[in-house]
Amino acid sequence: MEKRDVMVVVIAIAAFAVLAIVIQPLLAGQSIGLGGQGQDGISTPSRTIPQTTPGLSTTIPPGKRVPTTVPTTVPATVAPVTTEPWDGSVKTVGMLDQPADLPPASPTIPPDNAPNRSLTTYARIGPFTGSGTTDIVHVPYPSWVLEYTAEPTTTSGDVFPKIVIQVFDAQNPNRLVIPVIDQQIIGDPPTDPWSVKLYEGNRDYYFKVDTRFIKTYTLTIKIPTQYLG
Repeated sequence: MEKRDVMVVVIAIAAFAVLAIVIQPLLAGQSIGLGGQGQDGISTPSRTIPQTTPGLSTTIPPGKRVPTTVPTTVPATVAPVTTEPWDGSVKTVGMLDQPADLPPASPTIPPDNAPNRSLTTYARIGPFTGSGTTDIVHVPYPSWVLEYTAEPTTTSGDVFPKIVIQVFDAQNPNRLVIPVIDQQIIGDPPTDPWSVKLYEGNRDYYFKVDTRFIKTYTLTIKIPTQYLG
């Protein structure tokens, strides 16, 4: 056998040994075991195992609750409203200067299903001339009647006198108690006053009045006589 043939056989045996040592473990999914830093300065990354503190757990066991602090709300003290009994004398309500226009409200009025009954005058506003806003008047009964009269400056028919009345809740000035009264006078005014029933009370009210071609007007608050016993 020649020298060249011997070298070929040696190389083949060496290659087979390399395959057996290196390639076969890789095909089987095993690592070669080159840990640490080798001669060529190549370092193998190491795994970091997270550390846990014995006895410390962030999980709340079942049936346990984390205590919380609930703020304590102290209710406000409301002073009671006392009303003096009415002595039976008719109250006089004055007029104030015209205030700024109030924002619109959503008026509501209950159905008119109460029986007729005699009335007693509780308060009178007027007679006045010109537009304005009244003083506040307290009505200490659960229902009442607003009567109003107006004398026009002329009945010629060339102009149309009118009176506009708004009833406001003094505790809530944005609340219009009843729909706006817009009374136009054509010809001679009626002998009897106009009237509107209000099925609420025990509150403070005030009136805003606007007039056109009205000489004088009067508002009267009446209550059912049966309230007086």
